[in-house]
Amino acid sequence: MKRDLLDLAARLTSERRPYALATVVRSERPTSGKPGNMALISADGVMHGWIGGSCTRSEVIRHALETLDQGEPRLLAFGSSRGRPDDLVPVPMSCSSGGKVEVHVNPVLPAPVLVVAGRSPVALALVRLGGAMGYATVAEASEDEALAAAADEVVDDLAETAARYAKRPRGWRLYGVVATMGQRDERSLTELAAAAPDYLGVIASPARMEEVRRVLAAHGLHADEIARVRGPAGLDIGAESPEEIAVSILAEVVQLEAQRTGADAVEPGDAVGSGDVAAEEAATGEGSGDQATDPVCGMTVPVAGSPSSVFEGEPVYFCCEGCRTRFDASPEAYLQKETTRG
Repeated sequence: MKRDLLDLAARLTSERRPYALATVVRSERPTSGKPGNMALISADGVMHGWIGGSCTRSEVIRHALETLDQGEPRLLAFGSSRGRPDDLVPVPMSCSSGGKVEVHVNPVLPAPVLVVAGRSPVALALVRLGGAMGYATVAEASEDEALAAAADEVVDDLAETAARYAKRPRGWRLYGVVATMGQRDERSLTELAAAAPDYLGVIASPARMEEVRRVLAAHGLHADEIARVRGPAGLDIGAESPEEIAVSILAEVVQLEAQRTGADAVEPGDAVGSGDVAAEEAATGEGSGDQATDPVCGMTVPVAGSPSSVFEGEPVYFCCEGCRTRFDASPEAYLQKETTRG
């Protein structure tokens, strides 16, 4: 890894900004990327470094951004037809020169943020245990010196804090727990729900939760938002003490995160970015607004900066100049191919 990439990675880490590292782990000629070549992809989709030419660049960026959302690494295989392990994701190789290359993409994410509402003993236990788990902990201002000392950040206004984290960048995970113990539960939940946290729980009995849900609905929270509130928060492990309750809640967070990443994982053999998926997105208009499908090779490419042509008044984007040249020579053939893929 070159010094400039190390410096950039260190700066992004210190600023708590997510990024992904892409490393060439295997290649077969003719490819320009060689084992050990490395690039850093920032959350805005910009690649720094070198892993090879345009045949792999756009797909690596796309997969890198997906790993930031899902929090799981991927091993991409461009043009590979050999037997592959379960964790390898096949990706079409667009270059006419052929070659094969495998690229490992690893997300580097900032520590999850745990916002705890309330000044109760359970709030203190949550902040302490969350800190021990490596979370960035946020607590409400309190006369409790132990709570203030345990938290990474102390805030006076929960609503302002939620508004700030609602604008969090891609790759950030946010967990919220209301440990107000019956005091302003609904108000705290409403404020934290505005940040769309990845987990939102409240310490309350089942009977109390029925009332909480009615009040939240009266406050205007959407039914989907109310359904995402975990209450009573925590796994049923027979917890009694504040520390045991904190363990049960954070265990539930860990469990839900594990289920999330498992559900989002790419299934072995699924050709992510293959022509079928790309064609469906092109036909329906679904997919990200700043990406397009190369009709020659089926790769997903960023609109900005990609080679392009115009056909019947509509722009067409390509992964490389070679694909554009082949398209310009016979556009009808490739558009017919694109139409029949699905």
